[in-house]
Amino acid sequence: MTTAQRILIGYGTIILAVGFALGTILGVVRMKAPVARSLATAHVETLMQAALHLGLAFAVGAVAFDTGTATIGAWLLVIGSGMQAFGATANWINTVGDQFAERSLGFYANSAATFVALPGLVITGYGILTRL
Repeated sequence: MTTAQRILIGYGTIILAVGFALGTILGVVRMKAPVARSLATAHVETLMQAALHLGLAFAVGAVAFDTGTATIGAWLLVIGSGMQAFGATANWINTVGDQFAERSLGFYANSAATFVALPGLVITGYGILTRL
């Protein structure tokens, strides 16, 4: 197993557990209050991240993308995804209605995440696609 795969699998597993925890909290909160949009967003986003990172770990291994560049791409994706998950969770904790209008902490974390995750996606995507 490559270092990039270990990074992606490690984060994918951790964020899956976070997604399940947020889902449990969502279930409890929804019993008392019918609307928990930002919590639902954080829950779904973390579950999607888990699938994405576990899938990328498989793809990196399937095409033998085993370089230092693969590791950099994996780290950038994980850091950017972590920032995104933090932003969504921060919006819920701070009861943000519209992160764009309020310019919340979550908005800034989510916005900055793009500049970290996008280069990671380009590196990882290029590495996978050129080895097919």
